[in-house]
Amino acid sequence: MELRHLRYFVAVAEELSFGRAARRLHIAQPPLSRQIRDLERDVGAPLFDRGSRGVTLTAAGRAFLPEARLTLAQAERAQRTAQRAAQGETGRLRVGFVEAATHSGILPDVLGFFRMHLPAIGLSLLEMDSAQQAEALRESRIDLGLIGSIPPDAERWLHTETVYADPLVLAVPEDHPLGGRRRFTLADLAAESFVLVPRYASPVLHDDIIARCREAGFSPRIAQEAAGWHTTVSLVSAGVGIAFVPQSLARLTRTGVAYRTIRDFGVELQLTAVWRQREKSPVRERFVTTLRAVARARMPAARSARGEGSAGRRLPPVPPAPPRTALPRTRR
Repeated sequence: MELRHLRYFVAVAEELSFGRAARRLHIAQPPLSRQIRDLERDVGAPLFDRGSRGVTLTAAGRAFLPEARLTLAQAERAQRTAQRAAQGETGRLRVGFVEAATHSGILPDVLGFFRMHLPAIGLSLLEMDSAQQAEALRESRIDLGLIGSIPPDAERWLHTETVYADPLVLAVPEDHPLGGRRRFTLADLAAESFVLVPRYASPVLHDDIIARCREAGFSPRIAQEAAGWHTTVSLVSAGVGIAFVPQSLARLTRTGVAYRTIRDFGVELQLTAVWRQREKSPVRERFVTTLRAVARARMPAARSARGEGSAGRRLPPVPPAPPRTALPRTRR
């Protein structure tokens, strides 16, 4: 017994005519009659009475009809479910992320898109620093990471894609002398005390900042290290020191802190999506597609705003994913 036998049976049962059922199914009547006889042989009982006055259902046929309809509906539902999974429209995805993914607005925008357009996908979010995410990927505890520092051996086992670059700006207390200036260079900061990201939390960013300061003729005096950006800004507000922070953070109002751009600095905080090589996942592909669209929409705002506390341009709506025929404790 095959699904086509059930479809043929339901058509004849609803039409009570082999001729009309054949036309409805776009097949000739003799093959339809043969298929119904095969079905009756499999069932072990006649399903239709064929008389001179037409076709009627037997007692077995009347009992068989709702079950046949239910089986066909379940098969259709199973097919749709499989197709949606293949298109990345259903399933689960475990995502690790660093703090920068949230205050940049990228992760919240991706989540908003999924909640509105792909509610059947379950997203599990885990905030971790970059090293913790690399370990979680190795142990298959997450499916995708949004990191700030790429592991040194990443090319051997991870696919990496940098999706966003957030320029660093200077955060200073509002009553600091630098707070009243609009233009200055890195060398103007030589006598200042800094709140700096520790190397264990973000080695690439830490080393880049140190290197740029040394190129400007000084080694930064580190008054305090802070692994989280919000902690960093709080320490700046308290007067502990000045700090280099992501430009996107300047859009979040913080009393007592001013943000300024340094003309000759040029260091960026990069947000990189990482996942295990040679591992296929339609849900992950859908997430990355949305992530790219969100990042492209936000990148012009990051490039145009120059760290003066501006909120930048409003994020345009995220474009929908391609159609099926072509076919979202604070550390970095």
